[in-house]
Amino acid sequence: MPALLLAIAIAAGALFWFLAVPWLKSRRRVAQSRQPFPPLWRDWLLASVPVYHRLPADVRERLHGLIYVFVKEKSFVGCNGLEVTDRMRVIIAANACLLVINRPGVPRNHLYDDLLSILVYPTPFIVPETFRDPAGLVSEGHRVLSGQAWDSRRIILSWEDIEEGPGAGHNVVMHEFAHYLDMEDETMDGAPGLGSPEAFRQWSQVFWSEYDALRANLGAGLPTLIDPYGATAPAEFFAVVTEVFFGRSAELEAQHPRLYEQLRRYYRVDPARWQESATYES
Repeated sequence: MPALLLAIAIAAGALFWFLAVPWLKSRRRVAQSRQPFPPLWRDWLLASVPVYHRLPADVRERLHGLIYVFVKEKSFVGCNGLEVTDRMRVIIAANACLLVINRPGVPRNHLYDDLLSILVYPTPFIVPETFRDPAGLVSEGHRVLSGQAWDSRRIILSWEDIEEGPGAGHNVVMHEFAHYLDMEDETMDGAPGLGSPEAFRQWSQVFWSEYDALRANLGAGLPTLIDPYGATAPAEFFAVVTEVFFGRSAELEAQHPRLYEQLRRYYRVDPARWQESATYES
């Protein structure tokens, strides 16, 4: 009998822990999201996150709350001697949180819940890579990267590329966090969790058509709005068009309206309209 009671007590404790921890985490996130947003953080966003200027007031306020939660919850690790500052944390958080700004359940859940740490290198970093040629011969080499979604628990970024990206039309933070979203259904294949078979059918039809068109245009030597790196794999196509969706919204809508519409539905925002309606205080 004592052994039975002990087993029941242990099971009850485990059940309480299983239910209480997510509940407490959810409450903590909601409380954090309501904290006053530091004025200095806002200054950093105005100076270093171009899309922030275009955000409507309600979107901006919601983003502030998510940034606060993200910065307080996630671990930022400096690599190769880099000291991660609050400014770095805020800029990274802003770009990442914008992808889930209108996601159902956020911030209580679905705010990169599995992600534990962001590793930040001062410059692009070198990773080992295995290459296989058409004949099947395998060789070892290295590749220089500006970011990498290693798995759902950690993302690696180059701070130099974060700083220089907007001027070059790139956003390495959005790129890598798009990979995270792509992996939420356990496969990184360019099709994130879409909620229904019909949504997946429509997504696949548009994305494969656009992906094939990009490869064909590049093969013909034609200029493209979408970076050529997007033609290397479907997963990279999704990450690259995510950058374009937020960074060059009006152009993407004009040149690729069906693709823009699929991204608008998935991200639940319409950034091509922001430029027309947003105002901010200087």
